[in-house]
Amino acid sequence: MSVLNILRTFYVLPVSVANMGIAVGVLLALFAFAQTYLNQREETTSFMVKLSGVMLVVMGVAGWVVSPAHIADYEPAWPAERALRFTPNAGGGYDVAEIAFHFEERLGHDLQLDDGLQRGCREGLAFTFPFYGQDYREVYVCNDGVIALGQAARYREFQYHYGAGVPLLMPLLLDLDPTVSPGAIFARQEADRLIVTWELQRIFRRAEFELTFQATLYADGRFDFSYAVLPETILYRPNDDPGASLWAVGALPDTRAAPPWRAAPPSVSLRALPVSGGPAGVVQDFQLEFRRHVHQLLAPLAGLILSASLFISVGLPRLLQASLVQPLDALLRGVRRIEGGEFDVIVPVQAQDEIGFLTQAFNNLSGELGDLIHTLEARVAARTEALDRANAQLRAEIVEREQAQMTLLEQQRVLARYEERERVGRDLHDGLGQVMGYINVQAQAAQTLLQSGQSEATKNTLSDLIPAAQDAHNSIRAHILGLRAREATPEDFLSTLRDLLEQFGRQHHIATRLSAPEPFPPAVFAPAVEEQVARILQEGLANIRKHAHAQRVSVTISFVGDYVQMMLADDGIGFTPDLTGFGKPIRSDETHFGLQIMRERAEQVGGTLEIRAAPGEGTRLLLTVPRFLPIVEDTDGASLQDVRILLADDHPLFLDGLRNLLIARGLTVVGVAQDGREVVEKARALRPDVVVMDLNMPQCDGLTATRAIKAEFPEIQVVILTISEDENSLFEAIQSGASGYLLKNLEANEFCHLLTSLVRGDAPLMPGMGERLLAEFARSAAPGEPVPEAVLTPRQLEVLRLVAQGLTYKEVGATLSLSEKTIKYHMGNVLEILGVANRAQAIAYFQKRRK
Repeated sequence: MSVLNILRTFYVLPVSVANMGIAVGVLLALFAFAQTYLNQREETTSFMVKLSGVMLVVMGVAGWVVSPAHIADYEPAWPAERALRFTPNAGGGYDVAEIAFHFEERLGHDLQLDDGLQRGCREGLAFTFPFYGQDYREVYVCNDGVIALGQAARYREFQYHYGAGVPLLMPLLLDLDPTVSPGAIFARQEADRLIVTWELQRIFRRAEFELTFQATLYADGRFDFSYAVLPETILYRPNDDPGASLWAVGALPDTRAAPPWRAAPPSVSLRALPVSGGPAGVVQDFQLEFRRHVHQLLAPLAGLILSASLFISVGLPRLLQASLVQPLDALLRGVRRIEGGEFDVIVPVQAQDEIGFLTQAFNNLSGELGDLIHTLEARVAARTEALDRANAQLRAEIVEREQAQMTLLEQQRVLARYEERERVGRDLHDGLGQVMGYINVQAQAAQTLLQSGQSEATKNTLSDLIPAAQDAHNSIRAHILGLRAREATPEDFLSTLRDLLEQFGRQHHIATRLSAPEPFPPAVFAPAVEEQVARILQEGLANIRKHAHAQRVSVTISFVGDYVQMMLADDGIGFTPDLTGFGKPIRSDETHFGLQIMRERAEQVGGTLEIRAAPGEGTRLLLTVPRFLPIVEDTDGASLQDVRILLADDHPLFLDGLRNLLIARGLTVVGVAQDGREVVEKARALRPDVVVMDLNMPQCDGLTATRAIKAEFPEIQVVILTISEDENSLFEAIQSGASGYLLKNLEANEFCHLLTSLVRGDAPLMPGMGERLLAEFARSAAPGEPVPEAVLTPRQLEVLRLVAQGLTYKEVGATLSLSEKTIKYHMGNVLEILGVANRAQAIAYFQKRRK
């Protein structure tokens, strides 16, 4: 600690570092003393030594933590643009009063002072100045903000009786450094006064602060202190030298002849003026005020540290001996007895505290251990019996679960039968029901004509019944045989619709017209959608025949974006729009099964059915259905037509729209789910080929569901569908086993195209995601390790392996039973994913990876 103090004195170490080292040294000395003392006592534990160290450290740290806030509370509050006048009084001292601020602009000549020992004070200036009853003929201006009379005063002497008794005027005592200051120290002498100015002087240890102040000495013994530029706030630090901040302001008489034990000059406050001083001088010592301010906090803390040291040395060993060491020693003896084979050990409880609780627990444990050893065989037998009962109960639960599964399977079969009955009912209504209704009406008409003697008309009517009856017979035969066979239809939908209208007009003697855009595409709807649209038009025509009393019927087809609009219009009697039937009110017992079926069929294919009608103005049915957009097929025949797809998303509207989109393009959607758990359960039940699921879902998110599905069914391919392009989610999804990653904002054709690439063995990724995925794998790999092949599909790896063996694209295609065009397509994706320019670079990468 002495070495640190010496190094601080010669500015080798910063003051804060030296004082911190001294403070730590004091704490270490106290800890060493406490440890030495405790180690001399019997049965001293390491806990006692650690506790003593912790207490000292806590108290020391508490001082360092609390003191800064307390220190910051002290502010000297010495403002700029202030002037003080010192006037001799009758008591041999000076009266101090505040006067109007004035500052002499003519500074005089530069005194050329520096911070050295020889140039710290100017050689004496000849100026007679009466001060505290004595006349002084030489005035010494010093760089430390003071003026000495009769003799120079060095900075180091100020720490002992303010300059060792030399008479001083202290405009502002602090450690200034003229060598680093932009200004200088000036003096201007006149006949009756001497003006000394410290202009823009910087503090030695705080060069960021600049000060300008002035002292004016009058020949009659008065003097003024004027302060032009001062820092607004200077924080005091207890580990600084006194001159690092504002030190003192005032005047001191000559005390060199006084004994060393003389009293210090009285300290006054120059903030509240006027002040009257005596012959002992008048000084405001900011450093002394600051030390007293710090003393208010540190004195109690020092007393606390001394008290704690005394407690650690004397009281703590006795307290721990009685409350901790003796009970633990008794408990330790009990443990040793148990290790020796005595299981009926009882340790006396000395106090009802934590040690007593531990002792009581030990006694209970020893008793239970002895009882367990003596009754072990009986316990084993009881446990075996309990396990047998549990096994029997488990077997019963297994049987019960199997029965429940059988019951569930039977219920599913019953549900399937009901669904098949509903489907058959729809088909019978749309097909056979319409024909039988027609036969009924025609038969009644023939009967009426026969009764009226119109034999020729009756013959024509019965002739029309023959093809209708044949159609009904064929339909019944198809249903009985379960063939679901349809007559040979024309090769496109437009021809089918034209034949349907011609047959309707011929049978019911109603004029029909079909309007369609030219040229008409060959495939407007997917096969399943086309059948539903035909059934809706058949039902609409049947309703016109039964209710509209129309003379003309027209069907108009138009294309609106990705949708087809079909308008079925008639010139019949119409009906009021608020009536749910076709021209007549609905009774409470009517269901209008036909209209309900038409709407259900439209919704099943993602379409809508709108009815527009008015009395006397006919009826218009507007059917809007998604248009069939063919899916691109690869040359090897890969297509999504036979792929079974399961959809999962927590937004019902988006889920329904996606389902309709895929169905309208001829894809097979086997089921939908709205959370992660449901999609896992339906994957078990439906065994789809592809699962398209959202990333963020309730109950169980898409990543967790992907891991569960891939762990149980590795053959199922999972495509993550989300609205976010978060790279972390992308990387984690691929790591979890997902085969691809698509965004919800994709255009429909691009979405289906990327989904089709899954069948070809490629990884469906958004454009640009392959490079980002590769970069993510590169960042996650160890330094120097090549990028793993996890970014390539098995088909791509197989193609790259054969190409690396020197085979041409045609030879690779022959080996894999693929076309040369398909091989080129795979290699193009490989080059894009690996970020290489040509096939040679891809082969070099592959060979490097194999090494």
